[in-house]
Amino acid sequence: MSKQGKFIVLEGVDGSGISTQAELLKNWISENYEIFGKTHFTKEPTDGPIGSLIRQALSKRLKPLDERVMALLFAADRLDHLTCSAKYDQMPGINELLEQGINVICDRYYLSSFAYQSIGSNLDWVREINRYARKPDLVIFLHIPVQESVKRRQKARFHEELYENEDYLSKIRLNYLDICQKLQAEGQAIVTIDGSRDKQEVLRDIQQAILSLFPKK
Repeated sequence: MSKQGKFIVLEGVDGSGISTQAELLKNWISENYEIFGKTHFTKEPTDGPIGSLIRQALSKRLKPLDERVMALLFAADRLDHLTCSAKYDQMPGINELLEQGINVICDRYYLSSFAYQSIGSNLDWVREINRYARKPDLVIFLHIPVQESVKRRQKARFHEELYENEDYLSKIRLNYLDICQKLQAEGQAIVTIDGSRDKQEVLRDIQQAILSLFPKK
């Protein structure tokens, strides 16, 4: 029986640098293949049919959707992300990749749904509709002040997306911190890293967290 891959998730409010860090990690992991082996990078929402609908809603190209509808769409996209099968000539899902011994690093996962969608609906319900989402081996939460998040987003975007105003992001940030504590108390592996520093400093801390999953041979 082949060794299972490791499932690692990068999380944080918009502008926290998770996409930047994912790109930096690609280079580092490819340079250290002897430690990590094959690693697949992915993100949510996905490029699949449900993920495409979510992206339209986030960019305000659809009429406003009820937050419960958004929560259901994210949960459906996530389950599809996990369970896609290569036997149907599509990209294998996270579960299949892990079973093949391939590591998966995902830019956002269910912690995002818990933090964002529970503001407009009940957290217990959001968790319930995500009950079949497998637990990551490690979640890395990049924590930054809301003002820094807004500043970064303004530089990167020419328009504001659905969840990007400062008041809303303040609520999201507090939600993340509270939910991270709850999940840690339940035994989930979550490491909080100060994402407001230089990106190379942040990367070094992320590297150390990831290396803890891969014992030296």
